[in-house]
Amino acid sequence: MPGLARSVRVWASLSLIALALTWQPSTIPPGRVVVTVHDVGQGQLVELRSATQRMLFDTGPRYGSGFAPAATLWPPGRRFDDVIVSHSDRDHAGGVATLRDMHHVGRWWGPPNMAVGVATHACRQGVAWRRDEVSYRFLSPRSGDSALSDNDRSCVLSVTAGGQRLLIMGDAGTTIERRLLRDAERPLTVLIAGHHGSRTSSSPAFVARVRPRHVIFSAGRDNAHGHPHPEVVRRFRRAGSCLWNTAVDGALRFTLGEAPLR
Repeated sequence: MPGLARSVRVWASLSLIALALTWQPSTIPPGRVVVTVHDVGQGQLVELRSATQRMLFDTGPRYGSGFAPAATLWPPGRRFDDVIVSHSDRDHAGGVATLRDMHHVGRWWGPPNMAVGVATHACRQGVAWRRDEVSYRFLSPRSGDSALSDNDRSCVLSVTAGGQRLLIMGDAGTTIERRLLRDAERPLTVLIAGHHGSRTSSSPAFVARVRPRHVIFSAGRDNAHGHPHPEVVRRFRRAGSCLWNTAVDGALRFTLGEAPLR
């Protein structure tokens, strides 16, 4: 750099060369998954990365202007092993075209017989896989749920790593929650609340049963729907949950499978 002594320039150059030769990007050890709940306004986009896998749950919204937040989150050409589109609502599926056109997706998932903009594998109850010592399992929908509303046909995903568990509900409501109560696994480390914290989800019985340590509401600031609903917020507080909201806290990142959770 001009203006610096020759000895300083030589020392700095050698230091940079040494750093370039020895630096290695941080890796995620097996048995852990780094979860990022992106701040996309009124919508949902959750990124999950383990040692050799990168996946998304939902793709964020597409606004009336045509803007999709998914277009700004990664440089073009990113590889996603799996992208799960919980259902066809624009606040969850609005970024599908952006991901399809800008990135490489190995496998798309969606509810059976529901058009989400791409050809998908069905996210039926019981479909499961394990990778990098992390377990993934769909809890809903069932094969016979075609008569239910689009919200209640949402893909519901359970992720387990190192004894800690994450549950992502999509927009599934109390009808699906009643079904899940029979097989609810505890303790639940993190819940991404159903339907952004709407009163149609997070029923008293469900909250009392799963009692999540942390609850995340993926919602937009001053959104017209009033998400999360104050009654739902109070319900989780009474259950002792620590509450987070992308509308206030911005994007949230934590490592599942790492104790304590951080």
